[in-house]
Amino acid sequence: MPYICSTCNSIIQNFQLSCPNCGQWNSLRKHFGVTSRNDSQPVPLPRIQSFVIPRIRTKIEQLDSLLGNGLVPGSSVLLAGPPGAGKSTLVLQILKTMNVSSLYVTGEESVQQLKLRADRLKIHSAKILLLFETNVNTILAHIHQTKIQLLVIDSIQMMYSDSSNTLPGSTTQIRKSTYILRRLAQQRNLILIIVGQVTKTKAAAGPKLLEHAVDVVLQLDALDDQAHHRILSASKNRFGSTAPRCMLFMRKTGLVFQGMKQ
Repeated sequence: MPYICSTCNSIIQNFQLSCPNCGQWNSLRKHFGVTSRNDSQPVPLPRIQSFVIPRIRTKIEQLDSLLGNGLVPGSSVLLAGPPGAGKSTLVLQILKTMNVSSLYVTGEESVQQLKLRADRLKIHSAKILLLFETNVNTILAHIHQTKIQLLVIDSIQMMYSDSSNTLPGSTTQIRKSTYILRRLAQQRNLILIIVGQVTKTKAAAGPKLLEHAVDVVLQLDALDDQAHHRILSASKNRFGSTAPRCMLFMRKTGLVFQGMKQ
């Protein structure tokens, strides 16, 4: 924080006992700056118009209830969970029921592997585009050439940006990639679903780093005592409650929603 001299009004970047310009002792005070007409200004609460948050339903009743009545265009959703919990399966099922123009970017599985899973789930929609890519700059180029409503990144630990020379999965790359993708979603009014991997002990740092940067955080976990049972919960939701939990069962044909708990 800069300092201002109470004697000569000089702006000093670092605190000193005397002003380096006029030599006056103990004259430096914290300088909080001033605003101009071009800066944003405070607005009285009653003057702010209320509005209804637009929603796009997933058409999965329990999931829509968990989200607060659907997904919000321009928002970002983090889906975290351990390997094998069924995150990719759940995302594909969401794309199937929503039936909107979507781009599924995979950095872990090939598009052929995703196609095998889609075949098992009986998903054959031409509205779902698959892309194997880990460079977020290349992903952005593809998005600008398409007209999609929903973007899936699976997983964020595999993504990297050319603007950083650190390895994919590092704190810097995870934050940078998420920032770029989230800004894109806001600018183009896309729904962004980010898949994040955690260990069975939830020790991986990736998803934890992103919780403050996204609008919704969903956690998909397998119940320890029942291998085929899953629980889907929201630890953060800017558009709804975090109280409900969805109970699911994993079958060969996909995840089946069995009910909800409050």
